Amino acid sequence: MNTNHLKKFAQESRRKLLDQVGAKLNFVLTTDSAELRERTEQLKQLRQELGRTTKEQLIEKVAYTWFNRLMALRFMDVNEYQPLGIRIITPKDGYSVPEILDEAKRGNIPDDLKVNRQKIFNLLDGKLSSSNPQNEAFKELLIASCNHLNTAFPFLFEKINDYTELLLPDDLTSDFSVVKDVRDGMLLEDCRNVEIIGWLYQFYISEKKDEVFASKSKVKKEDIPAATQLFTPRWIVEYMVQNTLGKLWLQNRPKSHLRKHMPYFIESESLEGDNYLKIQSPEEIKFLDPASGSGHILVYAFDLFTKIYEEEGYNITEIPQLIIERNLHGFEIDERASQLSALALMMKAREYNRRVFHKDIKPNIICYLDLQILKEEIKEIFDLGNIKISQGLFCDLLQMRYATHFGSLINPQADISEITHVTEGLTQFLPNTDVFQQNHVRSLIYSLRQISFLAMKFHCVVTNPPYLGSRKMYSTTSVWLKENSYTDVSRDLYSAFLKRCIGYSFQDGLISMITQISWMFTRDYMRFRDSFVKEYELLNALILGSGVFETISGEVVKSCAFLIRKRKSDLTSLFIDLVSYTNKAKMLSVAKRRYVYLKEFMKLKQKPFAFKLNSNAIKRFSQSSSLDDFLSVKQGLASSSNDRFIRYHWEISLSSFKANLQCYDNKSKWLPYDKGGGYKKFYGNEYFVINWLNNGEEIKKFPRSVIRNPEYYFRRGLTFNLTGKISLRLKNYGHIFDVQGSSIFIDEERFDFELIYFFLGLLNSNLTPFLTDLTNPTMVTQVGDLKVIPVVKEDEVNKIIELVKSCVEITKKDWDSKEVSWEFEKHELIKQAFDENLTLEDAVDSHKFFWQSKFFSLHQQEEILNRMLIDQYQLSDEISSQISLKDVHILQDEVDKIVLSGLNKKLIRSTANNEVENYNEIDLPINNSEIIIQYLSIAVGCFFGRFSLDKGGFILANQGETLEDYLLKIEKNKTDCTFMPDGDNIIPILDDAWFEDDIVSKFYKFLKVTFGEKNFNKNLAFIEEQIGKDIRKYFIKDFYPDHIKRYKRRPIYWMFSSPKGSFNVLIYMHRYTPNTVSNILNKYLKEFIGKLNTRKEHLQHVQATGSASDKSKAIKESDNIQKMLVELHEYERDILYPLATERIEIDLDDGVLVNYNKFGKAVKEVHGLNDPATKKKVKQFDWIDTSQIR
Repeated sequence: MNTNHLKKFAQESRRKLLDQVGAKLNFVLTTDSAELRERTEQLKQLRQELGRTTKEQLIEKVAYTWFNRLMALRFMDVNEYQPLGIRIITPKDGYSVPEILDEAKRGNIPDDLKVNRQKIFNLLDGKLSSSNPQNEAFKELLIASCNHLNTAFPFLFEKINDYTELLLPDDLTSDFSVVKDVRDGMLLEDCRNVEIIGWLYQFYISEKKDEVFASKSKVKKEDIPAATQLFTPRWIVEYMVQNTLGKLWLQNRPKSHLRKHMPYFIESESLEGDNYLKIQSPEEIKFLDPASGSGHILVYAFDLFTKIYEEEGYNITEIPQLIIERNLHGFEIDERASQLSALALMMKAREYNRRVFHKDIKPNIICYLDLQILKEEIKEIFDLGNIKISQGLFCDLLQMRYATHFGSLINPQADISEITHVTEGLTQFLPNTDVFQQNHVRSLIYSLRQISFLAMKFHCVVTNPPYLGSRKMYSTTSVWLKENSYTDVSRDLYSAFLKRCIGYSFQDGLISMITQISWMFTRDYMRFRDSFVKEYELLNALILGSGVFETISGEVVKSCAFLIRKRKSDLTSLFIDLVSYTNKAKMLSVAKRRYVYLKEFMKLKQKPFAFKLNSNAIKRFSQSSSLDDFLSVKQGLASSSNDRFIRYHWEISLSSFKANLQCYDNKSKWLPYDKGGGYKKFYGNEYFVINWLNNGEEIKKFPRSVIRNPEYYFRRGLTFNLTGKISLRLKNYGHIFDVQGSSIFIDEERFDFELIYFFLGLLNSNLTPFLTDLTNPTMVTQVGDLKVIPVVKEDEVNKIIELVKSCVEITKKDWDSKEVSWEFEKHELIKQAFDENLTLEDAVDSHKFFWQSKFFSLHQQEEILNRMLIDQYQLSDEISSQISLKDVHILQDEVDKIVLSGLNKKLIRSTANNEVENYNEIDLPINNSEIIIQYLSIAVGCFFGRFSLDKGGFILANQGETLEDYLLKIEKNKTDCTFMPDGDNIIPILDDAWFEDDIVSKFYKFLKVTFGEKNFNKNLAFIEEQIGKDIRKYFIKDFYPDHIKRYKRRPIYWMFSSPKGSFNVLIYMHRYTPNTVSNILNKYLKEFIGKLNTRKEHLQHVQATGSASDKSKAIKESDNIQKMLVELHEYERDILYPLATERIEIDLDDGVLVNYNKFGKAVKEVHGLNDPATKKKVKQFDWIDTSQIR
């Protein structure tokens, strides 16, 4: 099935229908015409509906109603299921208009179709005036056909004499009509499979679902269907149905041949013995999907039921009706989905019986409706009818006022006999009521019918429940769950459904679901697991991981599918781990199987279903200390406005930043801030600073900010990221930390701080993903998951500490070798400079050799560390000590990761302990180009005085510093300075050396100073070979994008650039002054324009006197210069001159995001910095003068 095509069709159809229905609604409400005056009753219904709902909700409802109808008509057309024996919206082969219209044009209209034949014939013959007679005739035929289908499908094709007819789109026959879209969207081959109905429902609401989740607000009741809908993969459906319905049948018919039709059936001990639900006939089996959606599960259950009935010798023509009426039940809160699930079942029935539409069959699909009667009115009805009801049933009726919200989670207190008795009483009372009372009584009868279904018990309960976490729930939902016995499963709707599904089952009944994996592992469900293990049997579980749902991209949801029997049991549970497989269905039969006793896991602290642990490990872990016995794991603050309070450290003045404070010094403004970041082990990710002036006074007073654990601020310890693969880093004194950069501290009064290195090694080892997966195998590692990690410390603690110290030393050296580290001193190439005999290529080779040895040393030490820890935990059978070379986290910018991954197989390992013996066969794939680009970046830093060849670290790194400050800091005079920075802080980057301080000219000088004049040409050739282009082209095209990337879209060097890039100059923001723009204008732009004019005059002379070849070249160049002059004059007049006159001031504390946007179109556009969307965001900042944002 072409799901991409279906998705595009469904989404586009929804948008078109919403537009057309909305336009039709506006027309109907604002137009007075003879035709509309004839439809007074329909208009009245429309206005009444608008009084009950919003205009948007009404449009949405009518749009999906017509989409569902047209989809059903197309499906029946293609499969030749139409009761009239004629296609309604589909042409005959070789024709272009719908068959029913084509036949009408020939004078043939089916006898059973109740329609004004004469009107249609008059329209088609031109006897009746119409602007589009064919379209109007088809509209009459379409509505009549829908009304005709009401008998077989009353749930979908209601009699169309209401407002939905009024809002039917006008265009039904053109090539742009929605009818034509449906024909083109539902391809013939796709319509052969009833699954298309489910896919179209999923895709029709997918954009609505995206809208709901894009908004960070709570999910409203009416949005729950869209927010929670996921189309279950076919193989998972088969697994669930085969292991419930199929298992039940095999328990009762051990010699059945049903097994051969069940590829995903899992054999188990529960097939043996006498503890199962006894059934005499397939007609007894009640099968429920309490969140039936579009009926995907029920449709497959229909197929399996059919095989069961056939095996029992039933007449094939009787089977469909028996299955629909006696076996299958579906509950749903979404009217759209309930319509489609009932339709899908009827279409499935039609596959087996051609005459099924002529029978009075009604699928047991309950679409919940709210009881819209007040509490007092309910009492009044029962008093008037002299009908007695229990308090329990009265409470049940009150619950039904929220049926469309809580649906299948409602658990009735009344029993079936009382519900039946009261329903009969109301039915008898109905004729004795007035019109107003009749509506109330009918509503009560429907609600009692809903309650009766909710009170039923089922042999098999199978579902893919809605997923909605408590953070997205309104408080009313959370409160309701806790007030209705769902406290232990209230973290998500799916887990509440899990508990309710068990309740729907008979004793010994079978329940199968696919849900998120968290209920088996996380501490939120510890109480539920404890009671579950005591009362129920988990027969088997498929641990699926992510990537199960086709319509969810990326690793968003980790899932499991499982089978439960409602009885106490001492049998083992089977876990099948499919996480590492892409084709999970194919690997089900061969994947590793583990049989475990769930009761053993109750000895562990959080009682997770830690199926990977053997009995010895469970005993060992249950007796061990845990991490929180040694360490304090703490969440950090939430600023609520990161753009206001957080900066990259290079954005601010270095003098206002202070690291390594053991307590606040009462003067520093910017302090180190741990904010998580990407995967980085041992050391690094030290990018951010936070405004902590006056001990955080402003952020503490800021609304919605949350200050957590301030007593741990400034303490040394470990920091880690919560999202993605966990990694921990050592941090020194002086840091504040974020909720995403949560931190770990050791009690230095009880333990030597050195012990922190042991825990750093443990938490960065291969053990930690394994151990955290035991308690939380979800997408996000929580602080609490680390706290309960068992700690096994034995004799080799000191050796482990020394290994970890070495790992920290190497990774810190790598981190500090980058210019974005606040402890950066000098680049390795610069350290090798000033040797006349050393070429740049020699220096690069030496640099690579040094770092290759560090890389392999780190890899080896991490693997030894893994082995030692894994041996201590006695988990060598479960966890490998090996580390892929690509996971060694130094040289992340320099190495080619693709090539690196392929080198693992070249590692020479010991047969004794599997450790790497040597790395002789490996040449680390370090990219020369990245090393050279780093060198070029350092060069530009020296051009501006941020760095110096005479002194390490940052030199000019405070706002407004000058060359005088530079000389003071390097403690040299101008004549003794090895390389003097640019005088006016403006460096042109142009297509030629138009200025003496051109960037290429400066670089030539820098290259000669650092690696000598003797090898200048050789070194320049080496540079250009490695970067793959001429050095000028690199500076013009590539330098700025590389700088943007290196500095995380918060550049310190800013490029002032004309619209088409004919004029570019670079400035350093820390040296910016209000005169800078004026200097760019007068000393560079105007002068460049003058030089271009001079060049143009020369070319005109060549055109007059030169050879033919020279003339041709001169004309071409002259034309280009003229275009440049037009561009530059506009840049001067419209952009740069107005800015120059304003003498704009910047404040580095405001950050690059604010300051860069003060210069409008004068500076180069950078996505995520000054693109329109980002600029719009900046203009909404309430803590700056937004009138300065241009």
